[in-house]
Amino acid sequence: MTAPIPTRWVTQLRGQLSDADRRLTLAERRLADGQGGRALQEAYPGVMAAALVRVWLADEAWHRARSLQEYTQMLAAELPSGFAALAEMKADAQSFAGWRAEDARPLVQEAGAFVASVRDELDRRLAAPLPLRGPAGTEPQSV
Repeated sequence: MTAPIPTRWVTQLRGQLSDADRRLTLAERRLADGQGGRALQEAYPGVMAAALVRVWLADEAWHRARSLQEYTQMLAAELPSGFAALAEMKADAQSFAGWRAEDARPLVQEAGAFVASVRDELDRRLAAPLPLRGPAGTEPQSV
């Protein structure tokens, strides 16, 4: 069983997901306005924020420090497929200009589903019962 997430990390994780939600709301507005490229510009950092939360949860980042290169690789591995392709475009210095709303919509929907799945993962981790502990220094006891 994993250790509980420290409170300051819970605050950080929730903040990342709140930022992702805010960006996805803006992306939906951009789609409604027919601005596919602008919608992707809003959704992309939101997906990256949620992917970082997933990396932190999997790695239990509060126990160890990682280099930027390690986090970059771990982050890339967590991206949903459509955003992995967009990340490659960004790496090649291509912008999201010119995307039609109807072409961007599936990616924004994918982003929404991804952020929701990461939020569910965090909620499950926070709701998980703590292991029972015996006297200091002993193994958890079964009931």
